[in-house]
Amino acid sequence: MIERIGSTKETQAPPWWLPSLTGVFLGLLFFVLTFTPSLVPRPPIFQGLLGGLAFFIGYAIGYGCVTLWRYLELPEVPRSWWRAANIALAVACAIAAAIYIPQAAAWQDEVRARLNMPPTETANLLQVIFVAAIFALLLMLLARLLIGGTRATSSLVYRWMPRRIAALLGAVIFAVLLVTLVNGTLVSAIIGAIDRAQALVDVTNPPGASVPREATRSGGPGSQIAWQDLGRAGKRFVTEGPRKADIEEFSRRAALEPIRVYAGLRSADSPEEQAELALADLIQMGAFSRSLLVIVTPTGTGWVDNNGIAPLEYMHDGDVATVAVQYSYLQSPLSLILEPGRSQASAAAVFRAIYNYWSKLPEANRPKLYLFGLSLGSLGSEASLPVHAWLGDGFDGAVWAGPPFRNPIWRTIQRDRDEDSPAWRPIFEGGSNFRVIGHGDGAAQNEADWGRVRVVYVVYPSDAIVFFEEGMFYRQPQWMSSPRADDVSPLLQWFPIVTALQVGIDMMFAAVVPPGRGHNYAVADYIEAWSAVTAPPNWDDADARRLGAEIETEAAKHSDSW
Repeated sequence: MIERIGSTKETQAPPWWLPSLTGVFLGLLFFVLTFTPSLVPRPPIFQGLLGGLAFFIGYAIGYGCVTLWRYLELPEVPRSWWRAANIALAVACAIAAAIYIPQAAAWQDEVRARLNMPPTETANLLQVIFVAAIFALLLMLLARLLIGGTRATSSLVYRWMPRRIAALLGAVIFAVLLVTLVNGTLVSAIIGAIDRAQALVDVTNPPGASVPREATRSGGPGSQIAWQDLGRAGKRFVTEGPRKADIEEFSRRAALEPIRVYAGLRSADSPEEQAELALADLIQMGAFSRSLLVIVTPTGTGWVDNNGIAPLEYMHDGDVATVAVQYSYLQSPLSLILEPGRSQASAAAVFRAIYNYWSKLPEANRPKLYLFGLSLGSLGSEASLPVHAWLGDGFDGAVWAGPPFRNPIWRTIQRDRDEDSPAWRPIFEGGSNFRVIGHGDGAAQNEADWGRVRVVYVVYPSDAIVFFEEGMFYRQPQWMSSPRADDVSPLLQWFPIVTALQVGIDMMFAAVVPPGRGHNYAVADYIEAWSAVTAPPNWDDADARRLGAEIETEAAKHSDSW
């Protein structure tokens, strides 16, 4: 069949079961391009899902162009021209398939090698094609149902207005009804179901977790927050981390018992009340007499990366108080999409409560104030700071790791970076207040001296959560330009729409890589960041290497338990 567009006879839509050759060829081209390498390797099933989605989008573009041509009743395209266009698309698909698909396994292994991962054992091509075909067919069936609903709605208004206007108005009416139904009923039901399921997980105890014996941990003796109200992530947070004896054994100096405060989602009815509970625990435990106070915004489920906090406790001989408040039961991607603004609102409430108390204390007798956030936690932590906190009597610094692509300060640093610094390692205003480090980088390697506030971003170029951009659908992002980072394959190419889909899928597997790559942030880089931000006394590179080995060894003992 040769698909033609235009002419009076063909202004009517073809039967629903008749495929669009233009759509099929464009969909196949998109499918083939998904086999090219991206930032992290993809499991076969998800490569199939990606391929099916890409095929569907390509098909929809082709089908949509033909439908629009008919709708506008543009002049008929000569049969010979349309036949030539279809042949050109078919040849392009065949050439792309012959070039790209046989190299898919080698490309994946090249990406894996850059991430220090073992090569794949098999390409599972048949599995990929099967999953892609099933997923594409399901998406096309759903699209046909939506088109059918649009046509049915349009037919109701045909009698009152011209056909083309009725078709457009019918589509708008159906879209409004569908969005209202989905947003008002379906999304709410999905959020409720996921939230209830995650809440059931949140009440369980992590393996090895027990009520703290120390009076310096929430849930322990004298704490305002009950053990059962900490949630799973909070119980893990107060169980993990070095104790006084561990720090003294490492440093051979006298140490204090580190303070760790955590308010779970069940501990109060609002972020403001949670913040007040956390503040009460800080006061009770003597946190404001410590040298450093760190406000942590956790990830979606409430998890706080121990590798990001324990180094600070070792560096400063336990003279550190850390506080975190849970704002969701959901994983970070789900919380970002289904609960927009929740991390920012919670972080702002926590910062406001603690800052108001802290700022009234004599400057000489209060701790230095720092912030920490990983992933979605960094988004909330960034947003928690009012303007006056950056000026005068404000906070002292922050470590933000793996900032999602929506972080406003991170995006500003990328956009307004100093000339000749790459987008994946931007230098902003000489590095006087903001510095960006990757795996193994030093935060001291900047032109300018530190200003009053010290902020270090820990960012890996292979982290899709950081480097995804909505604009990737229609333009190449700047981080793909030369020179590229060592952990980003030179074989990664930009294709409209397809590359954005690839990097979008990469976000799901960004943390399933070795430390120091993707979204798996290594303890050595946290050590470097905190060393630059807090300038611990009696600290050198040998101490940093020894501490990294110490924490990694301890984490390995509990990796299976957590």
